[in-house]
Amino acid sequence: MKQRYFMCFLLATAMLMYGIEFLPMAGSMVDQIFAWGWIAFASMVILGNGLHLLYRKKEEARKSVPIRKHVQVRTKLRG
Repeated sequence: MKQRYFMCFLLATAMLMYGIEFLPMAGSMVDQIFAWGWIAFASMVILGNGLHLLYRKKEEARKSVPIRKHVQVRTKLRG
């Protein structure tokens, strides 16, 4: 699972670096809104994958803890 987030992080970063030169920053208002929106969404993808890589829980911590069987206390006390 860690590899998937790392690959998405790398591909989104490469896509942003490659695509930023082709975005119409000096075009009409609609072109500029599209360009800034595209940059914003690509940044969210990069930040989301990067934060998941940094703050993910360890695999050992996800394992469930076995539940102890409930033992009746009264039967032990009576003997």
